[in-house]
Amino acid sequence: MATSQTPESLKLHRKLPYPRVILLAAGTVTVLSALTYGVIRSTEPPSPVKYLTAMVRRGSLSETDSATGEVVPAETDTVAVPSNAVVSTVPVHLGEVVTQGTTLATFSDPTLVSTVAAEQAVVSAQSAQVNLLTSSSYTASQQDSITQAQDNLIQAEEILSADKSAGNVVSPAGGIVSQLTSVGTAVTAGQSIAMVDGKPVQAPMTGTVQTISVVNGQTVNPGTLLLTITSPALQAKIVGDEGQIAGLQAALDKAEAQDSPAQNTTAAAEARAQLQRDDETLAQEQQALAGLVVKAPFAGEITALNLSSPAKLLTLSSLAQQVTVPIPETQVAMIHLGQSVQLSLPALPDQTLAGSVQNIAPVGTYSNGVSSFPVNVNLTHSSEVRYGMSAQANIVIRTVHNALLVPLSAIQTHGLHHFVQWLGANNTVTRTPVRVLLENATTAAIKSKHLTTNMRVITATLTASNGKLHLKTKGRALHRAHPKGPRGGKKA
Repeated sequence: MATSQTPESLKLHRKLPYPRVILLAAGTVTVLSALTYGVIRSTEPPSPVKYLTAMVRRGSLSETDSATGEVVPAETDTVAVPSNAVVSTVPVHLGEVVTQGTTLATFSDPTLVSTVAAEQAVVSAQSAQVNLLTSSSYTASQQDSITQAQDNLIQAEEILSADKSAGNVVSPAGGIVSQLTSVGTAVTAGQSIAMVDGKPVQAPMTGTVQTISVVNGQTVNPGTLLLTITSPALQAKIVGDEGQIAGLQAALDKAEAQDSPAQNTTAAAEARAQLQRDDETLAQEQQALAGLVVKAPFAGEITALNLSSPAKLLTLSSLAQQVTVPIPETQVAMIHLGQSVQLSLPALPDQTLAGSVQNIAPVGTYSNGVSSFPVNVNLTHSSEVRYGMSAQANIVIRTVHNALLVPLSAIQTHGLHHFVQWLGANNTVTRTPVRVLLENATTAAIKSKHLTTNMRVITATLTASNGKLHLKTKGRALHRAHPKGPRGGKKA
């Protein structure tokens, strides 16, 4: 069924275009506009690439190992009250800084004082004995004593011989003997006791005829023993002479045993040995006595003082300070005595102190599968550093000298190989292989046949997009030092 239209609607319909035609025209205009803009943009020259560069320089690079420890005194000395002694004076106070040799404390011990005095007397006496035995005058005196004893014995023997021959009657001349007095006959001095050649022979003393040596009618020569006369007095005298000789012989034997050069040498050696023992005893007692005055063995600070504690009266801490830090077993082989160390203290943020490795513990400490070795680092003295402060020690474990140095961000890695890009004339970029010798947190020491100082290596690229600059790093990002030691690249 057809729809009827009014004359007004037919008129309006003829004046307006169809809707689809309108939409098609609008879309066409939009596309053409976009294409025109694209063509115009494509004809503009591209923005030039900009690079961040750094100059290659030559120098030394070090790798350090960092560890934290506590500042402690390099030496400590604790003063205790000696046994059987009492405190006399303590002329120092807590926190006082003293020099070496300063008196820290004095003690008293009357018993020890008297013991030392007695031993000194013994040593003096023994020393005098040694001096006597080794003196030349004493040796001469001893020899004189022996000589005198020998002379006395000879004189006594001569007297004994004379007394024994006092009763002997000898022939005054040669001839025939007659009228001999018989044995046992008592005679008086001057009495005729025999006839020789018709002449009387008189008794030299009063006594009794003891023996007859010839017979009547015998011819004798002058001096021939005729008979012997004895008496109680003469016998007593002979016995006395013999006793005196025995005594003198004993005295001589004693003198030769005690006063001979050999014996004197032995006695002197024994006296010297005894004197040495006495000296050692005296030295020990004097050392104990000297211990009653305690002096500072080194310069330091009084860090503890307790007058009521005999076992720990005071503590002296040396001015020399040290820091003990743990070094991993993988790096301890790179540490050596005297190695330089830089120390930083959180309490002194604006200071860097110097130090050196004093000693390395021969035995490590094992924990969580890793061993570390305590390393003592001497600290340069500073009045601002206090015992107990924490300190970070940076120990140089490896140094490369006279190497090419570039920023770590310039190093690019592909597999096991390293290279850098350097900027030449007209912004030409050249890629060059390098060998990384050593690197720290910011810099790498390299070796290359194609790089020289003052060349500029690329560290990053600046590009423009949508009116904004974008930074694209070429090499490695900055990082901390490798925890397991130095990293070296492969040869390019």
